[in-house]
Amino acid sequence: MFEKPKRETPNIGMTPLIDVVFILLIFVVLAANFDRVRGLKVDLPEASSQHKIQKKALVVSITSKGRIHIGKAVVSPKTLLSTLHRLRKKHNMLILRADGKSALQYAVRVLDAASTLKFSSVSIATQRPGQ
Repeated sequence: MFEKPKRETPNIGMTPLIDVVFILLIFVVLAANFDRVRGLKVDLPEASSQHKIQKKALVVSITSKGRIHIGKAVVSPKTLLSTLHRLRKKHNMLILRADGKSALQYAVRVLDAASTLKFSSVSIATQRPGQ
């Protein structure tokens, strides 16, 4: 009376599987590059003490020519306070990465702005002697 339907063996195509693997690979490679804030070349001053840097800290870099960078963006001294004020909501800690050859005035500007905005912690990044 009733016929049994024929069972077909499932067939998994390799092309969609390879596509998914490549998409996952691209995602992992891109996600690994998001954490690289230290792409800016700054020769840090030397110090023998060391502390761990928190990942949620805001990193402000000053080059030897006095250019102020927050992340990859260049910030002018006029817009420094407003930019830090906007980012203050996301970050409690500020880390200053100033080139050892930069003028102290640039570091003082950043430290003054951080003090005005009441960051809970402000640190100056250094490197170990001989590195």
